Amino acid sequence: MTDDINKKDTSTSSAQGASTSSAQGAEKNEACEKERDQYLELSKRLKADFLNLKKESEEQGKKIRESATESLVLKILPVLDSLKLALKHTPDDLKENNWVKGMLSINGQFESILRSIGIDEIKAVGEAFDANMHEAIMEEESEKESGTVLEELQKGYKLNNKTIRAAKVKISK
Repeated sequence: MTDDINKKDTSTSSAQGASTSSAQGAEKNEACEKERDQYLELSKRLKADFLNLKKESEEQGKKIRESATESLVLKILPVLDSLKLALKHTPDDLKENNWVKGMLSINGQFESILRSIGIDEIKAVGEAFDANMHEAIMEEESEKESGTVLEELQKGYKLNNKTIRAAKVKISK
């Protein structure tokens, strides 16, 4: 009989141990799932932060490149202005001269390079005066509507639709 009682105690004790072990396992499993969810959430936040940083870095790089391009172009434009002025005053008897043709070709190369990097000339003559793109240097009586650009005294340029040098113009009164 003592053996029977001991057997019952052992089986009860085993059942209690199994249920305690099962409860502990469930708690550990729950804790692991909670920790996994925390790591997953952290991973998602880090990925979002990384993508935002990457986008911000690309935007800063683009702004730096545009600023460098603008700075360089503004230094080159006076040279192009001088070349255009010299070509404008080429005597008629030299227009067919090979040297003059070479200078015209160089002028064309300059303009092509500027267009390829996003530089465009601002249209002026015949256009309505626009303070964002034109700088009025002179006014003159004219049959044209008031504020119409009559003459371009210096070319203006845009970089990706942003005015980097306003065209200096004469407008009608």
